[in-house]
This record gives sequence, C-alpha cells and structure tokens, in this order.
Amino acid sequence: MRRLLSVLILSALLTPQGVPRAAPMTETPPPAQVPAEEVAEIRNIILAQIEAFKADDGATAFSFAAPEIRKIFRTPEMFLYMVRRSYPSVYRPRSYTFRPLMAIDGKTVQPVVLVSPTGIEETALYIMEKQPDGLWKIAACIMAQPDGSDT
Repeated sequence: MRRLLSVLILSALLTPQGVPRAAPMTETPPPAQVPAEEVAEIRNIILAQIEAFKADDGATAFSFAAPEIRKIFRTPEMFLYMVRRSYPSVYRPRSYTFRPLMAIDGKTVQPVVLVSPTGIEETALYIMEKQPDGLWKIAACIMAQPDGSDT
C-alpha cells in the first residue's frame, strides 16, 4: 500500500504527463538553487512535521502538507493514520540527518536520512513546493533504501 501510494503521488507530482522520467541510478541530481534562508525554512518545516508526528498532533503535521496532499487525505486524522501505518521511519524516527538539497525534474527535493524504530536506515525524499504566498509545503515524501530502491 505504501509503495503504491508513493508511486501514485510521485507520478502525479513529478511530470505533467503523470509518468516520472527515469534517470540512471548513478546520476547525481544537481543541487537546488534555493537561497540559504529558504533551505533553513524547508528543513524547519520538515523538523516541525516530524515533531508533530512524535506528538500524534495530526492537525499540525497536516498543516505542512501541500494542497494536493491535503486534497488526497482530506482530514488530519486520515493523514496521520496513513503516516503511522505506512511511514514508520517518518512517524517515529530514532534519528535523522539532512543531506544537501537537490533538484529532480525541476522539483526541490530535501533528502533526509532516517533511522526507523527498528534500526533500519532509509532516505526520505521530501518533495517541497513553494506556495503562491511564498511559504514552502511538503508535496510528497518518497522513501528509499540506502541503495536507492523504493520501499
């Protein structure tokens, strides 16, 4: 279910045709051209959402989601339920480390290495979207194993 949901969200967000463009696994995406203060804002949003998940505060966690995600899940309760069941590394990480911001297919992506509650290391690719009001929101979170394979 988590893989299917991730693929559907990624498909809808990465290309206008709804099909992600494949890139060689060895290709490194270029860094995103985002000012340092906005990189800090992006990271603070992700941190605040992780803290909201830790507190089971669905309303706050949901407030960081982009409009398309809010439309898909409709309520903070549905969103929190999905994250709890499908994204344990995001819901209750033992630890996390930010990696450099990247640009993938024109999208701003913040990779975060998370250690799951069971000790498994995964990389969360947070697809960030700047809103018309200038605020950044989380448009998707795609999980990958260290070798780059989807989970």
